[in-house]
Amino acid sequence: MGIVDLTSMGESQVKLRNEINERLSRLQDEISDYCYQCAKCTSGCEAHKLLELEPHKIVALLKRGLIDEMINSDVIWTCMSCFKCRERCPQKVAPVEILFALKNMAVASGKQIPGNYTAMLQSVLSIGLIQDVKSITTRDNKTKSRSDLDLPEISKPTDSTKFQMILSKLAVEKV
Repeated sequence: MGIVDLTSMGESQVKLRNEINERLSRLQDEISDYCYQCAKCTSGCEAHKLLELEPHKIVALLKRGLIDEMINSDVIWTCMSCFKCRERCPQKVAPVEILFALKNMAVASGKQIPGNYTAMLQSVLSIGLIQDVKSITTRDNKTKSRSDLDLPEISKPTDSTKFQMILSKLAVEKV
């Protein structure tokens, strides 16, 4: 079910909205109330080009207090965390920070995390990278590695136990 369907029957949750704004105020000076819906954040959003994520609408829904609808939607998990929305905003509102707060709230409330997101986290925990280093195939069907292309080797965490411990700690902390 899309976020538009969920919001058409939603009720405002002012208490949750204030909680998110309080979390955000620790991270940045301005909060969602400063957004005037110019959609510059959405025009640069990488996820908007591929999926239905529209950062300016996320901020608008937050302003209306429709938190549960966003938490129950898969849309919050489509953010690529490129921070372009933060860079483009003339009011310095950061939809990406709102999405982080919503994801944290979803996990804290026991919502199911999408499978691809979980797989990515497992990969980071096991090998230190989102995905393993891959070779490429050229147009003439030759396989090339990073060294064949004179690219530096990708460095992985040297102390994987310490890395896993720090990442696990960050995953369970509440922002």
